Order: sequence, then C-alpha cells, then structure tokens
Amino acid sequence: MIKRFFELQEKVLDYHKKANTELLKKAYSVSAKAHLNQKRATNEPYITHPLAVASILADLHLDEISISAGLLHDIIEDTEYTKEDIAKLFGNEIAEIVWSVTKISKISDFDADNAKAETLKKMIIAMTNDVRVILIKLADRLHNIRTLDAFREDKRKRIANETLEIYAPIAYRLGIGKIRKELENISFKYAFPEEYERIKKEVSDKKEWGINQLESIKKEIKTILKKYKIPGKVFFRIKREISIYRKLKKQNISLDKVYDLLALRIITDSIEHCYAIMGEIHQKWRHIPSRWRDFIANPKINGYQSIQTTIITKKGIKFEIQIRTKEMHKIAIEGIAAHWKYKEGISFIENDTRLNWFREMIEAHRNNPNPEDFLTHVKQDLTPDEIYLFTPKGKVISLKSGATTIDFAYAIHSEIGDHCKGAIVNEKLVPLKTKLNSSDVVEIITSKNVNPKIDWLKYVITNRARKKIANYIQKKENLLNITKGKRVWLKTLRESKKKYKLKLKEDDVKKRIEKLHYTDLEVFFKDIGSGKKTLDKKALKTLFPEISVHDITPSKKVSKKISQIHKLINVEGYQDIDITFAKCCNPIKGEKIIGYITKHRGLVIHKEECINLRNVISPRLNKVEWNEFDDHLYLVKYDLIVHDKPGLLSIISGVNAEFNSNIRKIESEKAGQNITKIKITFEVKNIDQLKKIFNKYKKVKGTFSVIRKRFSIK
Repeated sequence: MIKRFFELQEKVLDYHKKANTELLKKAYSVSAKAHLNQKRATNEPYITHPLAVASILADLHLDEISISAGLLHDIIEDTEYTKEDIAKLFGNEIAEIVWSVTKISKISDFDADNAKAETLKKMIIAMTNDVRVILIKLADRLHNIRTLDAFREDKRKRIANETLEIYAPIAYRLGIGKIRKELENISFKYAFPEEYERIKKEVSDKKEWGINQLESIKKEIKTILKKYKIPGKVFFRIKREISIYRKLKKQNISLDKVYDLLALRIITDSIEHCYAIMGEIHQKWRHIPSRWRDFIANPKINGYQSIQTTIITKKGIKFEIQIRTKEMHKIAIEGIAAHWKYKEGISFIENDTRLNWFREMIEAHRNNPNPEDFLTHVKQDLTPDEIYLFTPKGKVISLKSGATTIDFAYAIHSEIGDHCKGAIVNEKLVPLKTKLNSSDVVEIITSKNVNPKIDWLKYVITNRARKKIANYIQKKENLLNITKGKRVWLKTLRESKKKYKLKLKEDDVKKRIEKLHYTDLEVFFKDIGSGKKTLDKKALKTLFPEISVHDITPSKKVSKKISQIHKLINVEGYQDIDITFAKCCNPIKGEKIIGYITKHRGLVIHKEECINLRNVISPRLNKVEWNEFDDHLYLVKYDLIVHDKPGLLSIISGVNAEFNSNIRKIESEKAGQNITKIKITFEVKNIDQLKKIFNKYKKVKGTFSVIRKRFSIK
C-alpha cells in the first residue's frame, strides 16, 4: 500500500502519461491540511486513508478527476469544508462527486435509522449519472474492510454484513470482479467467523489433494494446447470460502457435492480458440450438460464473458473449467472501469449498459417514501438468486429466481412482453404466471390482440417487467382519464355558455383554462378525469368570472367533508381533490401515510405499510403529510383475548380513562373455558396516545392478545 503522494503520482503516470499531476498535488495538499489533526482507528494519520483510496482507483486506471475526488472524498463529511468550498477550489465536477459520496447524516437532519438508506439512495441515483461516485465509494469501502481489525467486534460485524449485502453486490453488478472478491473474502471472515473457520478447515484438509488433482489436469490441458498449436495460459484455484458457504447453504449439501470446488481457467487469444479448446476438452473428458454455460455468446448482465463447463475425470473427480480471451479476463477483473478512455472522459462510460440495470432499479423504487423499505428492496434486487433460461434458438436469458414467463417475455423484448398470451416451457403449454427453473427452454406465444393487464403485476418480479407493465397501464389510464375529463369539461362549458349566454372562441377558452395554471389541455382533461382537479366553486369562478357566486354553491355535505379532511391532511400539489381515509388500514395521525389516486374516489389515504398497496403502480401514489390540526378524534377498535375474571371490564376501561380516551362501546363474549373476548371501540387523538393504551392493555394481568381491528375513521 502506498504511503506517500509521489508513489501515487508515479502509479498514475505509469498508465496515463499526460495526467494533470498539478490537480492531483492540489487535491492531496488540501486533503492533507484538512485532515491534519485527525487519526484513523488504526492510529495512523488520517491522510493514509484518502491516499489508499486514490491508489485503489489508480489500480483501476481511472482519470485524474476520479483520483482527485478520491483524495478529497471525506473532506465534507469529516472537516469544515463545504461543497461550495470544493467547487471554488476544484470546480463543480469534483465537488459534485465528493458531495455524492458524503453520508446524509453529516449534511442533514435525518435520523440514524433513515440516514443509511437515504445515503445509499442518493449515491445510487448519483452513480447513474456519474459512475465515478460508486467507484470511489467501493474503493473507500475496500480500504476500510482491509483495516477492520482496528474496530470493535460489533462494528466489524456490522460493516462486514453491510458490505456483503450492498457493496460487494454493486461491485458484481458493475463487473469489477477483483474488488468484489476481496470485499467478500474479508467480510465473510468477520460477518460469519464460525462458518469461515469451519469451511477453511474443511478446505485445508483437502487442499493438498486438490492441488495435486489440479496440477494433473493442468498438464493435460497444456498438452492439448501444444498439440493444436493454440496459445494460452492455464491457471487453477480452489473455490473461495464464501462461495462454498453460499452453495452449501443454498443446496443443503456437503463439501464433496460441490462440483466447482476445483476450477481451472484458460486464457487464450481469440474467441475461435475458446470454442476450439472447449471442443477438445469435451472430447477428452465427459462433461455435465446442465453445468455448461456459453457466456461468450450471451454475456451476463454485468458484461462477464467466458465459456464455463464442468468435466468428470475417469476417477470421478469433477472440475470446473473457464475459457476466455485476454480481453474477457480484463473485463472480468475491472468491469465497467476496463475501458476508461481519458480523451472521452466520463461520456465514454456513462452509456455503459451495466448502468441500465441500476437505472431501472432506481426507477422502480424512486417513489418509495420509506427509506428503510427502499433499502430492503435494493438489497433484494442486488443479491437475487439467478436462473439461466434458454430460448428455442439457444440464447441464454438470466433472470431472478422466481421469475415467470412474463418476466422472460419482457427480458427478450418489450414488444414481446406487451403482447404475450402464453408460453411453451420444455415443450409444454403453460400459463403466463408459471414460475421458471434454471435450464428451462421457453418459447413465448404472442398476439396483437393481447395487452398488459394490471393482474400481471402480481406475477412479475423483475424491475424491467414491472416498469413496462406499469407504464402501459398508466398510459391507458391516462387516455381514459383524458376522455372522461374532456366529457366533463365540455358538458360544464356547454351548460355555462347556454345559461349565461357566453360567446367564447377556442382561444378564449384556452386563456381561461390557463388561469388555473394549465397550458396543456390534455393535462387539464386528465386531471379532471382522475379527480386530481375538480370543477368546484373556486375553479368555476376563476373560469367564468361573469357567473354569480350564488349560482355555484356546492352541497353542504360535500363542502363539510372536504374542508374537515383537508384540515387533517396536507397533499403535495393537490388543493381541491376529494380525500377519504382507507377503511382497510385505518390510518391515525402520527402513522406514516401515503395517498393513492383512485378513478372515482379522489385521493384515498392509506398507511404506508398497507398490504393493499403492495402491487399499486408508483405514479398513482402521492406524498401526503398530517397537518397540525389536533382536534380530530379517530375511532379505533380492539379485540382483547383475556383470562376471565371479575372486574375485567372495569380494569380495561380504567386504562382508557388513564390516558383520557373516551370509550364509545365495550362488550364481552365467551371465547372458551375461562377465556373472554373483549371488544372495545374508543377515540384517540394520535398514534402516540394509541400506543400508550395498547402497551398498557398488554400489561393487564391475564391478557393473551391485543389485536387492532379494521374500522372507518369518524
């Protein structure tokens, strides 16, 4: 590891002769001064960390902008420097990168639980525009992982787990095999110490035997290469501890059943020679057909290319063999950073298809208002079990485990997905919702008369499929709303013109609509049709100022309902939409809520975790908040299962009295021998009051369960 700046400079100049060394010197100087009196947990001067991060970036052959940002990456987080200070010294490009890797908790008032999720969200969104953000973060995490011994055990384990769940999978998705493997190897040791030691011992016991077997196969392969005059180098390895652990856990098998425990890699000069080598190997040894993968013709989503095959020797020993070119090997190690071009800069890499996956993932979860939910979804998307499927022509399609034929259809092409009506899996006709298994051969049946249905969202698990289906349904819904809104508007316009003898030309109508801040008529119609905009008293007065106010008075019942609920809820971007509360989840002030736009009922307020929103299309969800209005009372209903004893109703009602909650109804019924069910309906002002009552209920002696029931809000 480099310790001084001149070593970093030499490393950069070694691969980039015209690098801007003055920029690097300036970045180092500012970072060194800013961190002057700081030390790391290892007791080393803090500047050793930015230097190490910059060195890792130089190992990836990145440009001087990236390396300068690496030297400065902690300066906003750990010193008095601001984003504006960095921009003045180094320009907006470097300032933006440094800010993007800065933890949210250091620059905002987010609580600790949400800060991590918000930081990750900010970082991933930023990386889809500038991949250098995540490359710096991966380098930062790699150096921290290398020095984990300096931390407390609990912190070591937390950092190691986070690395396995988030950062190593990101490195995998970007194809950076070298960094991913080191992150995993070190983290596994700290996150699962007992499993690590057990597997390490089992592998150690077989290591000498394994190396002897590998050396023997290596010699035979080299003989084949020499015989057919094919250039190539042969390497071997024994499977990593973490990879063994995952396979043992997933397949519930013993170590001797791990087929790819022993593996060889052949690196040659051309694709033609890759296939030639594979052919000769299959001629010499028996191979397992289900373990053969052609990732040259069909690369993985992260750009990885190789031919992979598993052979069985005459002694019954199984070996995995990877065959690839030098170029493929470079990509497998460096991934998205493999072809960085200094003349073209970031523009060369920002269109890399590997970033499309992250963009789709972000788009799928961007509107999720709960940071913890966002983090959970991202972890699931980053580390899915993958299955490999085949088209009838032999093309390999990689999908998440649990994917259905609809996911498969959209993976081939969006047009095929939009018009799929059935599938043939392994020569058998199956329904669209059928889950697929690795090695299935899938053919999609299409029809121009078939279009996506909202039910499809129940069966798909890939972000691509969900996005395409949601977009189609949203587009269809928009068209319906435009038609409906136009009909409502034309009726209103016709009646107003007739009743008040208005002579309006088309341009006059457009100018009047613009007074409601609509420049696009279709948007105006859509909002009316969806319920986002209502032609109420205020809107009509704006549109037709010549109409008497007394002629357009809405009914008292509607007016009272709207004004009362609008006191409770603040809806971002909606002033006059009808609002109701969902009866399925019964939200109470203080609970996290979200608005769901319906076709006929306006905006319905649900709790964020309401199960009925699980498959709702994100564009129909709207951010809403509780207002300060505190005089409203919410009715709640609970069922208590208790041990039957005298005075129980008095004790329960006493809990409500203690917390100033008015009971509206209370009754009991026998639920078994010495068991009573108490049904109680009462009023609360907010969720904090309800939690206190709930906790006190649970502490009542003889209480078995306390269950909140569905109930509409008063």
